[in-house]
Amino acid sequence: MITDELAHNRDEWFHRANELRSLAQECGRIDVWDSPAGGLLRERLGGLADSIVTLADRADRLAEAYDLHLQVVSVGGRLQL
Repeated sequence: MITDELAHNRDEWFHRANELRSLAQECGRIDVWDSPAGGLLRERLGGLADSIVTLADRADRLAEAYDLHLQVVSVGGRLQL
C-alpha cells in the first residue's frame, strides 16, 4: 500500500539524518595531535562535520516531505507541485 511505502521512506530518511548527525559528532571526537599537521586535520574534520550536518538537515527535510505527502494521501488527497 502506498501509505506503508511513504511511512517507510519517511522513517528511513529520519534514520539517515540521525546517523549522519552521529557521524558528524564522531568527527569532532577524533583526537588529533598538537602539531601543524594535527591542526590541519582538526580544521578538515570540522569542515567535514559541517558538511555532514548539512546533509542531515536535507535528510530531515526529505523525511518531512514524505510525512506531508503521507498525510495528504491518508485523507485521500493528491499533492500537486
